[in-house]
Amino acid sequence: MGFSCVSCFQHYRWSCQLDSLYFHLVCFDFAAALETTFDRSCRENWLSGGFCLFIFVLDAVTPILWLLLRLKRADHQILWDHRLHCQREQPSSLPKVLVSAPSWDWASMAHIHSLLHQWPPLPPVIALELLDSKFADTEVRSVAVSWIEKSSDDELVGYLPQLVQALKFECHLKNALIMFLLSRAQGNINISHYLYWLLKDAVHDPTWGQRYERVLGALLSLCGAKLRAELEKQTNLVTLLGAVAERVRQASGSTRQVALQEGLENIQNFFLRNSCRLPLSPSLVAKELNVKACSFFNSNAVPLKLALINADPLGEEINVMFKVGEDLRQDMLALQMIRIMDRIWLQEGLDLRIVNFKCISTGKDKGMVELVPSSDTLRKIQVENGVTGSFKDKPLAEWLRKYNPAEDEYEKASENFIYSCAGCCVATYVLGICDRHNDNIMLRSTGHMFHIDFGKFLGHAQMFGSFKRDRAPFVLTSDMAYVINGGERPTSRFQLFVDLCCQAYNLIRKHSGLFLNLLSLMTSSGLPELSGPQDLKYVFDALQPNNTDAEATIFFTRLIESSLGSVATKFNFFIHNLAQLRFSGLPANDEPILSFAPKTFTLKQEGHIVHASIFSFQKRYNPDKHYTYVVRILREAQNEPQFVFRTFDEFQELHNKLTILFPLWKLPCFPNKMVLGRTHIKEVATKRKLELNNYVHNLMRSSTEVTQCDLIYTFFHPIARDDKTEGLDAASRAPAEPPLSPTSGRVEGEVKLSISYRNSTLFIMVMHIRDLVSEDGTDPNPYVKTYLLPDPNKTSKRKTKTSRKTRNPTFNEMLVYSGYSKETLGLRELQLSVLSAESLRENYFLGGITLRLKDFDLSKETVKWYKLTAVPYF
Repeated sequence: MGFSCVSCFQHYRWSCQLDSLYFHLVCFDFAAALETTFDRSCRENWLSGGFCLFIFVLDAVTPILWLLLRLKRADHQILWDHRLHCQREQPSSLPKVLVSAPSWDWASMAHIHSLLHQWPPLPPVIALELLDSKFADTEVRSVAVSWIEKSSDDELVGYLPQLVQALKFECHLKNALIMFLLSRAQGNINISHYLYWLLKDAVHDPTWGQRYERVLGALLSLCGAKLRAELEKQTNLVTLLGAVAERVRQASGSTRQVALQEGLENIQNFFLRNSCRLPLSPSLVAKELNVKACSFFNSNAVPLKLALINADPLGEEINVMFKVGEDLRQDMLALQMIRIMDRIWLQEGLDLRIVNFKCISTGKDKGMVELVPSSDTLRKIQVENGVTGSFKDKPLAEWLRKYNPAEDEYEKASENFIYSCAGCCVATYVLGICDRHNDNIMLRSTGHMFHIDFGKFLGHAQMFGSFKRDRAPFVLTSDMAYVINGGERPTSRFQLFVDLCCQAYNLIRKHSGLFLNLLSLMTSSGLPELSGPQDLKYVFDALQPNNTDAEATIFFTRLIESSLGSVATKFNFFIHNLAQLRFSGLPANDEPILSFAPKTFTLKQEGHIVHASIFSFQKRYNPDKHYTYVVRILREAQNEPQFVFRTFDEFQELHNKLTILFPLWKLPCFPNKMVLGRTHIKEVATKRKLELNNYVHNLMRSSTEVTQCDLIYTFFHPIARDDKTEGLDAASRAPAEPPLSPTSGRVEGEVKLSISYRNSTLFIMVMHIRDLVSEDGTDPNPYVKTYLLPDPNKTSKRKTKTSRKTRNPTFNEMLVYSGYSKETLGLRELQLSVLSAESLRENYFLGGITLRLKDFDLSKETVKWYKLTAVPYF
């Protein structure tokens, strides 16, 4: 390599050294970073662009990580020497510039303070970094507080836990931060409420407890008599709840229920005297207990499940959990990070339907958690299909359809599931949420999925012996994919899910510094899983700050594939099912006794069934191909029969639960489910119709205890899909014909591409393909092949991996053409072909496109869907 002048050579040397440090920083190779030094002779004529790159990398590094790197004095000197450049071009680098100051002695302070006061004001979220323990100077902290003062009350509440922790690092009790917090607390009840409970929790800090007691005393002195009395009531309620929860936890067996009832009486007596705001939120005011709805959870901590009557006559019942014996501060922190992620997504126009619920620590190892209504754990949903329900694909879809019987309702619930599942995948991956068994993931009847119990995070996985229980990057199982796709086959809905995940991930990556800074401020809080740089490193690595958005998209797509393909997650669910297995017969009265029936029905409600028989069967294609059996029911005092539609699996569920309810009764034998060969064919359905008719006939001739039980009448009760007109019309019609298979040679479908150009390199990202058709009607094995034409020697061939058995593949793979100028590309055409990989015959063509690159503005990225056509291909 030749150089035209000495300065070019010096700049080259500096660039190499900078690249080396950049690599070691982003890879957290600290030992190698320590060895990277900069030649002073290379600093004279270096370009500001290289220095901006240096600052850009350091922007994602918090002070605690910055000091851990222990860069050599000469390297700190570079940053300090160019502080004025940083002031003009990269104001957010101020914390790194101050850390690099050669000295903080009295002689240097005037210059540092002058620089500080001339610096452009920082946004409040960046100014928080100056409240870290590494900045002890009172003036620096005062200026930081003056910038934070510009935040709104809502923003301030969002970062209040970090500000309370920052009080530890103040040199004097009377300081700008304390005065600021007390002042804002006087003007806003939300701030005063949450500040009170954060301080109440912090007084248990063994080192800083006395300081927090004094700040708490100042808050109570300033807040006024009425608010002080209200906070005292809340404290008394928490003390009472803590005592009851501890007694219930210490009790065993049947004595727990006795301890609970006695404790609930004491709590009810408390509410007889007055209503009370809850620590979760000052807007939640309870006036009494709904004692009948209160209970406890059968988990290790045995938390209380409390139902409180809302003091607002128009308000809904307030359901909360009160727990003792576990530190809820980590849950608070994880939920805070998820709320901030949700706010970022919403600000960018991306609504991932996140379920935000409240959690607050009310003292050492005790606290309160909001319970989300109309929701169940995945375990409870899956075990409706038996202890092996976690290995089945349909439980979640069937559960959602039970609560959303109309097609438009189910589609809305499925959409909510797709969006919320994407948000959960990104949030739990970035925060390293572990211990993700199926009792820690919940689903609302509206389709919103959310996670609970954040006792393990930042990659601190739950261990099963010497093995990590959490083996996948995040939880994404085949039953979730079934809801996302709308069936067993991959569809364009899964492509939407992948796009949502990647978009959400890239939006969070743009705020890497914010999350690292907020977590860094909490390292002194005493949380065992957030104690230093090694814990922050997990989040740094997860956010991939050194990658472009395209590279991050490819990276997260591979994570999705890895998670969906992980058998370990389902096995983990199954092991948890076994651990939680309890013989409890049928569900309680407030729970549905059949998975597809939302309520329980009785003989008295429905009227006596005189006769029931299998009338006919139909073939259905939604959500998958299956047969449903039309049951004809005749009741007393009814001239017209009713028709209901039930699947073979639903008949089997009825039989299984009857055997639990009547273990000593002789029940008719149920038809064998095992079928050799294909199950969804007419011959099998015809045979099963006769067998099921015989089963129903014998069942209705059983003892009256069986034939008149609630299970029977719930099973035969018409539900939304059993509309009478639809039933009669459908029964008289011939079974619907399946969708037509595509004809040979037909080309359909679209491909989504991202085309960009930088540094003499053309980047073709093959993102998705949808609605492919194959020559024989089967699902193809598609892959993509590209050339830059003309190419007589076929040297420009690039190829993606092969997706198996799908008409809607997702690739998110980058095909790269290096060493091409824009002028050269203007003379080329991009030919893209989609083919199906076959093992026993020649690969066949599914469609293609030809794009003239001169039609593209290569100065910007182009993302677009292109219709596949029958173009010639190599």
